[in-house]
Amino acid sequence: MNEFQRLIAYLKILYHNLTTLHRNLVKDDAWFANHKQIGKWYEEVSDQIDDLVETGIALGYLEPGIKESVLEFSNDCLAVQPRGPEESFRLILGYFRSVAGMMQAAEAEVPASVANKLQEYEYEWNKEANFKLAAAIGEHAHGGNVEYDDD
Repeated sequence: MNEFQRLIAYLKILYHNLTTLHRNLVKDDAWFANHKQIGKWYEEVSDQIDDLVETGIALGYLEPGIKESVLEFSNDCLAVQPRGPEESFRLILGYFRSVAGMMQAAEAEVPASVANKLQEYEYEWNKEANFKLAAAIGEHAHGGNVEYDDD
């Protein structure tokens, strides 16, 4: 499995993990807003999976199935259990940083147009992780000098 395929496999695990966190969010004073936000994130991941799988097929890559995805990232599969917002957001922060790193690694294997798309996705996940989520849980942002548009 090349880095682009590994990215898609990880996105499939990320999608599952976000849906698990979405459905099992508890003890949250801002439950409605946070539940909705996690839902938006897994919808974005779903859209990116679709986009990148179709792009990969056009490049001649086989789509990794869920079995291959779970085998590749079995340690990242999240157990289903109730979690509060801080634990959920810490997990999501780590996932988003991981997916941004995998996108960066995959850039070397794809044409420039696809690398540009990955960079755009990477920017968005880094913004969510290092700006919004880090602020929500009181962690200082990584990268120091990086500025993000808050849209």
